[in-house]
Amino acid sequence: MKRVNLSSKQIIIWICVNYGIFILAFFTLGFVSHIKSVVILNFVLDVLLCVVSLVLNIRLFSAKYKISVVGKIGLLFATLCFSAFTYFAFLMPESGFPPVLFS
Repeated sequence: MKRVNLSSKQIIIWICVNYGIFILAFFTLGFVSHIKSVVILNFVLDVLLCVVSLVLNIRLFSAKYKISVVGKIGLLFATLCFSAFTYFAFLMPESGFPPVLFS
C-alpha cells in the first residue's frame, strides 16, 4: 500500500476542514435532533472526524515538518477539545446536554 506524503500546509488545511465539518454538522443537528438516526449518524461522523484529526496531528509532530511547537500543540489541543465535547454532548448523561444517544 502506497503511503501518501502530505506537506505540513496540506495537513493543516485538512485539520481545519475537519474542524469546519465538525462544527457545521453539530449546528445542523439542532434542526433535526428529533430524528434518532440523524443523531447517531452525527455522532459517528464526529467520532470519525476526531480520529482523523488526531492522526493528522500526530503526523504533524514528526521532525520533518517545520512548524512551531505552539502551533502543533494548539492544533492538538483543539482536536482534544472537540473530542471531549463529543464525549460530553453525546455520552455523558450528567452533562448540560441531554444524553441524546440513550433517549
